[in-house]
Amino acid sequence: MDTKRIVLLYGNAGGGHRSAAEAIALGLHTVYGNAAQTSLVDGLHNAPFLVKELVETYPQIVNQARSIYALGYHAINDRRRLSALRVALEPLTEPRVEDLLLNNPADIYVSCHPLFNSAVPRALHQMGRSACFIHVVTDLVSGHVMHYDESADFLIVPTEQARQDALANHVPSSKIAVTGQPVSPDFKARSVHGTQMRQALGFDERPILLLMGGGDGMGRLELIAREIMLSKLPIQLIIVCGRNQELKEHLEFVNPRIPTRIFGFVKNMPELMGAADILATKAGPSTICEGFIAGLPIILYDAVPGQEEGNVDYVVSSGAGAWCPNPHMFKKQLQHWIDHPREFRATKMLSSKLAKPYASLEIAKIVGHFCGLSA
Repeated sequence: MDTKRIVLLYGNAGGGHRSAAEAIALGLHTVYGNAAQTSLVDGLHNAPFLVKELVETYPQIVNQARSIYALGYHAINDRRRLSALRVALEPLTEPRVEDLLLNNPADIYVSCHPLFNSAVPRALHQMGRSACFIHVVTDLVSGHVMHYDESADFLIVPTEQARQDALANHVPSSKIAVTGQPVSPDFKARSVHGTQMRQALGFDERPILLLMGGGDGMGRLELIAREIMLSKLPIQLIIVCGRNQELKEHLEFVNPRIPTRIFGFVKNMPELMGAADILATKAGPSTICEGFIAGLPIILYDAVPGQEEGNVDYVVSSGAGAWCPNPHMFKKQLQHWIDHPREFRATKMLSSKLAKPYASLEIAKIVGHFCGLSA
């Protein structure tokens, strides 16, 4: 079988886009082996200054200037305004996109970030390239309108709600597939090793809360962490600070009243989720879907305006968790689940029902179909 070159495009605005690209790459190698020649490319690395600056400062903007971020997000979450903005930026973006494609030749481009929509298909057409372009929507239910561009050869979405958004934005139904959020295909198998991880952490039989804030340790993570560390709840605590080294150092100065383990960026998330009994996180789609796979009841304590707000409704309305945006509500919810084990088990079951652990394999098969690979 001929090998096919597949470029997976992502941007470093938060960790979710890259993790989605990595999951799809693993899916492709699982399904097609060496016939799938994959490259992960940060396609925004050489973006125009304004775009690059926004991407690189995304965690700081979300943490420290959220109202400004929300205004900007909603201002261009409109087809006409977005079209006008793209036209205005074309003189700056077109040469960069052409360089991106020339430096990374491929049989198919798979995008995991909405900023590549429109620009990459247009550049491929202008350059006379026959490569396909597939876009993977990485927002669960309330994605930005720039995700839904009919110029893509195919669109892959995580939920039925996202499919409805795509249809509302004039993407033909024949060009849409619902697969679930791309998560590493070995996540489910690795999460069953939670007992060993629990023992390695030195924890006992009391419930374990896994508290995190995405790959960059964003949102109200420090506020919630301090409150739980100093509480008298009958639980044990794992805190994952991600790349936020400053947060990790701050929390390590706290003298906790409950058994606590604090980590930075980790590569054993499946095992940590397997060890945990409850997941608490900001409403990032990848973490939420990993929680579903691990069968964890979820407490959402924060949401980035726009793209993550719909995730809160998705989790809560499905009965898979609760929305607790302040420490008082957070602790009250934990105590409620401890006092009502039947309700806790029901929430755990509903979380598991939303799991799609092999979405990355389904996505891999769609990509393989478009570039002529066979399993």
